[in-house]
Amino acid sequence: MPELTPAQLESLRVTDESAARALRQDTHLLGLFLSPASPSDVAARAGMPANLAHHHARRLAGLGLLFEQRREAGRVYYQLRARTFRVPSDLLPPQDPDGNGRGDLRDLTGRFLAAYERCWAHMRDGEEDVFGFGNGEHPAQPLEDVTDPIPVPFPAHLDRLTLRLTPERYARLARDLSDVLTRASAEGHSETGEPCTLALLAFSDPAQPAGTLSLSRTLNTFLGLNPT
Repeated sequence: MPELTPAQLESLRVTDESAARALRQDTHLLGLFLSPASPSDVAARAGMPANLAHHHARRLAGLGLLFEQRREAGRVYYQLRARTFRVPSDLLPPQDPDGNGRGDLRDLTGRFLAAYERCWAHMRDGEEDVFGFGNGEHPAQPLEDVTDPIPVPFPAHLDRLTLRLTPERYARLARDLSDVLTRASAEGHSETGEPCTLALLAFSDPAQPAGTLSLSRTLNTFLGLNPT
């Protein structure tokens, strides 16, 4: 009988700490193996040397995250072991350098700062940072255009608002913001362009005085407020 081709699982529970770390650290590379692919082909898409892609593929297969789907014309084709991986939350707690929350924030912070510095190189003389405050008696003024769009295709953009909320309103606003990302995900990739990250952070801040009624808004952007 012919040898059966291994099949991808719908879901797999990960209980090995090394595999959990690799899931967090190698997310983008793993995603390129959703369908069977050779490391050489993935290398071109990931922008890395072919030998390095082969090394990572063997390592991830050894951790059980990829499997050898087939060999064809001298090439090895790997595929994600499952479409969904489930990792117990306590396997990488927030106290761990790569743990839940901490690893994500470190990655986002480093990448955002790199993008910010690229945009900063195009700053014009006279640009200003603007901080707006308000309360019930003196509402915060609408933010004006704090900068004209700079001549780069993907300007870094940070918009932060701090205000007092009930738990119900907080949850509604956070979900409303996440709905924007859900719609973008459903629309999928643009036909052309570059990989971009849009992130949402929402949290309660015990450092703020509990009784404050002030509103604070910080816009740190190279995007400009109005589309051109």
